[in-house]
Amino acid sequence: MMATDTSLDTHPGMTADERIRAGDPLHAELHEFLDDEAVLLDNDRLTEWLRTLAEDLVYRAPVRVTRNRAEGPGFSTGMAHFDDTYSSLVRRVKRATESPNAWAVDPPSRVQRHVSNVRVYRSREAEYRVLSYVLAVRSHADVATLDIVSAERDDLVRRTLQGWRLARRDIYLVQSTLGVPNLAFFL
Repeated sequence: MMATDTSLDTHPGMTADERIRAGDPLHAELHEFLDDEAVLLDNDRLTEWLRTLAEDLVYRAPVRVTRNRAEGPGFSTGMAHFDDTYSSLVRRVKRATESPNAWAVDPPSRVQRHVSNVRVYRSREAEYRVLSYVLAVRSHADVATLDIVSAERDDLVRRTLQGWRLARRDIYLVQSTLGVPNLAFFL
């Protein structure tokens, strides 16, 4: 019998025993949740997207800093591109959909989010840690160039009576200096 390499089975802080394998129906269900979320966002259905969020949500993207390996993780503990709660996201969506002065989001950008490398871990009862990569390709107005944003997402997804709800999302952007004029879209 051939030995299986399990070095990629876990993410820091998680054990191989907690991992839910890709063939498990629960993994497929959570992957589908992420795909459905991307479709809502891609189609500018922001009010519907809000209904997929838990009311205790924390949604943040710490700033990446360039450091040597010995200096620790490459993300700031004190600065973030955004550090939102459910309430602040409701305000952002309301401004985007109702304000005539939301020039960064109206007309809305055309964004396609490609979700991949989904790994699922059992966290607590009815909660799962879901790691994924997202590649967002954005076109805005009549500009010929595309903006590309790539990141790893570390989510806490909770099963509720109403369905899956996103309870936490930490977004770790690949770039330390963003090549986009703004992050006025959701990842």
